[in-house]
Amino acid sequence: MTDLPVVLMMGGHSAEREVSLRSGAAVTQALMNLGHDVVLVEDIKALKQWSPDSVSLVFNILHGADGEDGRLAAWLEAEGYRSTCVNFTAACVSWHKDLAKRVVTATGLLTPESQLLKTPSDLNVSGAGPWIVKPATEGSSVGLFKAEDQTSLKQHIVAAFEVCDEVLVEDFITGTECTVGVVGDTVLPVVEIVPADGLYDYHAKYQSQQTAYHCPARMPAAWQQALQKDALAACEAINIRGWCRVDFIVDETGRRWFLEVNTTPGMTAASLLPKAAAAHGWEFDQLVEAIINTADNNSANGVNQGGEHE
Repeated sequence: MTDLPVVLMMGGHSAEREVSLRSGAAVTQALMNLGHDVVLVEDIKALKQWSPDSVSLVFNILHGADGEDGRLAAWLEAEGYRSTCVNFTAACVSWHKDLAKRVVTATGLLTPESQLLKTPSDLNVSGAGPWIVKPATEGSSVGLFKAEDQTSLKQHIVAAFEVCDEVLVEDFITGTECTVGVVGDTVLPVVEIVPADGLYDYHAKYQSQQTAYHCPARMPAAWQQALQKDALAACEAINIRGWCRVDFIVDETGRRWFLEVNTTPGMTAASLLPKAAAAHGWEFDQLVEAIINTADNNSANGVNQGGEHE
């Protein structure tokens, strides 16, 4: 334990500001429970008054571009701060969903067929749908839509371009949405997500009281173990060091479809990583402590696969 304070970066200016503030409030309380003094800052400008040797750690809970696109991680590393950010190259790759899909599928993992659009007029898909429309660089399901036909597809694409400069159109995979958290060398249990209307969008994540979660997931143990291995494979492919959450769809035949990686997962009461940690046997404070410990290890070469993976 150090007497130096922990800087908690929260809030920011992205579309995910409110989620970040809620995550930050929960993490702040956990840090204080663990005996840390906490300094709250929202951006690099405010952080600059704290030199690297005047703080013990920068705990990043900035969701969205502010904390997940790699720029913050690169700056913190260059300036010599100890932080919970994943390594900046992995953050850059993970932040761009199309690039992450390309990197991960090179290892043999499945991912839904998709098209990256630079403008709405780039659309070139066949079939009758449905499709998932989402910004290529956003999180918390901001700007996520399900399009049932060509007409709604075009409308949703226009709406998604209001959030982001690039839009991803994916084939919709019918199945069970799942997520797997990785914290240091620990792979957490699979969380199964059951939104009331079948789409896990921003409303289902943060506003609906009808979204159900099951952890461990209600699927064969072999499928869950395979998902955990896939999560590790995705982390290795992207070279993620630190903590993250990997999202999948499992279809009715048991095939596992990689969706994306979140390098600063939500830490609110409704968030998925704390649910998985609880099933693993960690209280919220223990989860925060485990994330802090990744700051000592995320300069190693990749995720350590030598630990116990449950």
